[in-house]
Amino acid sequence: RFMNKLPDKPTQSLHRQFPNTPPDALDLLGKMLQVHPRKRITVGEALKHPFLAQLHSPDDEPVADSSFDFGFEDEKLHRVRLQELIWEEIGTFRPSCLPVPPRRDASRERTHQRRKNTL
Repeated sequence: RFMNKLPDKPTQSLHRQFPNTPPDALDLLGKMLQVHPRKRITVGEALKHPFLAQLHSPDDEPVADSSFDFGFEDEKLHRVRLQELIWEEIGTFRPSCLPVPPRRDASRERTHQRRKNTL
């Protein structure tokens, strides 16, 4: 909804913004920056793009057996819960910064387990 409310603006030329960039790189960047997901280049297509040709190795690029689960994004966040999630994230990297020991409830365990499974 947010994007739909923005005023229409003409797209800026990537060549003008990045004048010394190879044309293949600008082509790939333009395809990756498409706002509409159906128009955006897929990961598989991007890996086959000429700009990435030197890095592309089909034998060393495994494909996931299942789709990524974005179910964690369905949680309705209110201010306090959002603050808790931010503190939990901080605690993952800097436990010493936490003002109190982290809560170990079932929902936190599920969230933590989902994050570990996606890495």
